[in-house]
Amino acid sequence: MAARKSKSAKEVETRGTGKHGHACIVLVAHPVRARREAIVRSLAQRGYECRSAPSAECADGSIREGVGSVLLMAESIADHIPSARSVETVILLCEKSDTRAARRAMELRCDDFIDEKCEIAEFEASLARAATARGRARARERRLRGLCRKLNASRRELSNELNRLCSEMTESYAELAGKIDTVAIAGEFTGLIRQEIELESLMRTSLEFLLAKLGSTNAALFLPSSSGDWTLGAYVNYDRARDSAEMMLDHLADTVPGRMDEIGSAVALDGAAQVKHALPGASDWLGDCTVLAAPAHHEGETLACVLLFRDRAAPFPEHARETLESLSKILASQFGRVIKVHHRHLPKEEWASPGDPFPSCGEELEDQDDRDLLA
Repeated sequence: MAARKSKSAKEVETRGTGKHGHACIVLVAHPVRARREAIVRSLAQRGYECRSAPSAECADGSIREGVGSVLLMAESIADHIPSARSVETVILLCEKSDTRAARRAMELRCDDFIDEKCEIAEFEASLARAATARGRARARERRLRGLCRKLNASRRELSNELNRLCSEMTESYAELAGKIDTVAIAGEFTGLIRQEIELESLMRTSLEFLLAKLGSTNAALFLPSSSGDWTLGAYVNYDRARDSAEMMLDHLADTVPGRMDEIGSAVALDGAAQVKHALPGASDWLGDCTVLAAPAHHEGETLACVLLFRDRAAPFPEHARETLESLSKILASQFGRVIKVHHRHLPKEEWASPGDPFPSCGEELEDQDDRDLLA
């Protein structure tokens, strides 16, 4: 009798593997000993390896130790087994199989429910249903995981594409904004110098406009002469010593225009190294500056050269080179118009260059045709 009591006092009882050798281990959690042992005995006769737990605490401890792949738990203790859902198959033992029991099984997230007094065939059918449902759930999980991986890959691809498009749109917007600004400035410059037919006035107005748009800077406008040399037409001295400014600009007239005529387009140079590379003859005079320079071409001829430079600590605006490129073309066109006005009575091969002296205004504006050109 003492031995019998000692055996029943154990919280977890073990039964051997049956003759059928089922791979699953069934953990039977039921507080009523007679009912628990009856279930264990019935399952053992069909070859199931069983473990029994007389309380919720015992069942929870067994589950945490990894005992059991099938859990049969009584409804009375089901709420007190927090680790129940970690078991592969959970079946609720009810006093009666009805709608209330079904609702209770769903609340506890059980795979199925059966009557405590059920036949072993019903238990095996329940196991089969649970296995089928579990197989469908795993298949669905695999499918969903696959879809999630595809969606995640698509999301990354879309994100990268959006980042690329946003970057391109930002660059395009900045470029378009710069072009719009350049077009607006070009239109303003054209309207301003269109009526200038005196060379001195044209140069003065052009330099004033450049300084207004690009900020305070040293500026020089070089003009070609018929002899092939370049002369200083007009200049603005911003931060250089007055005594040496004209000497410096005269030296730059011998080096910069010819080099810019070779380059053929506007350049933006930042620092002594870039200046030395692009304008080697001017680097000693300009030093460590930021430089803008552009030749003014008209009908295959270079009619002027514009040079702007200032301290590197005050760089020119981002689209300054494009702006100067556009303005230099407009300036060249106006220089060509001025030459045409002043030398219209001579064959073209005898026209002077902008650096040569022009006749006075009174000598040139004597007839109605001259007045029409001013209109």
